[in-house]
Amino acid sequence: MPEGGSMPDRTSRLIVPIVVISGVAVTATGTYLHQLPDPAPAATAEERRPVPATTATLAPTAESLGLVRVSYRLHRIPTHASNQIAVWIEDASGAYVRTLFATSFTANGGYDRRPESLPAWRETAGWEQATDAEIESASRPAQDDGEHTLYWDGTDRDGVPVRPGRYTYRIEGNLLWERRVLHTGTIELGDAASESSAETVHLPDEARDEPVLVEDVRASFTPGEPLDPDTVTTFTRGS
Repeated sequence: MPEGGSMPDRTSRLIVPIVVISGVAVTATGTYLHQLPDPAPAATAEERRPVPATTATLAPTAESLGLVRVSYRLHRIPTHASNQIAVWIEDASGAYVRTLFATSFTANGGYDRRPESLPAWRETAGWEQATDAEIESASRPAQDDGEHTLYWDGTDRDGVPVRPGRYTYRIEGNLLWERRVLHTGTIELGDAASESSAETVHLPDEARDEPVLVEDVRASFTPGEPLDPDTVTTFTRGS
């Protein structure tokens, strides 16, 4: 402490921008600005986490390009350490865009107790650093057996409309402990309608021996179609 007991000049202020996602105003990431006389200490290896890129750094379109539907058939596996799934979007370069659905156990921090739960999604999304608003928008209870459809309104994690181009949709699922399945497909967003089906990879290959959790993964895009908050209130609709 300097002579006379005065503290160094330290000031901070909180800037909290407001964004609108599907017509509802929510608080986006709070950013703290610090003015400190001394440099911040170097981060430890544990503190250095990948910062996911988003389309917010790109010039956005004036409005959403349209509506993407990601559909699949779910078969619940009657055992523990299973039935965790996450569905998310990446851009053509592999940068994270948005999470559409994540089972609430993992989305709300269950990975601390079960580190093998949905590791690909968590790393891509930088989920340990997700805001409360993002967790609330993606976290849902485990779904029942049957056909399910998730809706993406063409905006990124900050509610910014993405640019035209090719986007990747992925579904990761835990079959039993560290045994997982990953479904991956691409969809074109632009002036024309498009559709596609996903390919499936088991991680590790021995995971093929486990029961099927998710199958028949596909997506379609309808240009100019908005996400109707009166009919789709949670971004999911399932049987």
